[in-house]
Amino acid sequence: MIEQDARLRGRPRSETCRTAILTAAGELMLEGGLAAATMEAIAARAGVSKATIYKWWPSRGAVALDGLLARVSDSLVVPEGVPARVALQVQITALISLFTDSTTGQLLRALVATAQADPEIARALRERWVSPRRAVAAEIVRAGIARGEIRPDIDVAAAVDQLFAPVYHRLLFGHDQLDTSLAAIVVGNLLDGIGVSASVDSI
Repeated sequence: MIEQDARLRGRPRSETCRTAILTAAGELMLEGGLAAATMEAIAARAGVSKATIYKWWPSRGAVALDGLLARVSDSLVVPEGVPARVALQVQITALISLFTDSTTGQLLRALVATAQADPEIARALRERWVSPRRAVAAEIVRAGIARGEIRPDIDVAAAVDQLFAPVYHRLLFGHDQLDTSLAAIVVGNLLDGIGVSASVDSI
């Protein structure tokens, strides 16, 4: 068991267990989707008890999503000190690449479908996937306002909705192609509406 191995190696048990659990959950999600990431399967692969997992996560949806997020955390990284247009385009490009260059898009579609009938999955999806990405985008928009690139009277939450909606719409419904060229279009359409004209022209 992981707990025993951690004591033998002298490493903190909690750090070792959490890493093993997240790794197992992420692998299972990528291999077989949410259905494969049961508490039993995660515990067996991580070499821990189910009780150990429940110490840190309230549901299989929460731990499965955290396992997936641990594997794609770099998709939240955006450059600092650049105009809002550039930072937002980097963020949306990274998200589209994640959906199109890996199995993550397929997993997200399955999670959204499951969330309609499973409140725990819905909550985990909002808290662990949607909210962190919205927070990054909102901070970029606020920084753009502070630098005079974006009008100060805009609704930040609504602007973030406008930014992400086309990506998720294409991911979920597949009515049009989802590729990285969409990032510049989405960001341009948004900032042409909420940007300060002089600043937008100079970017």
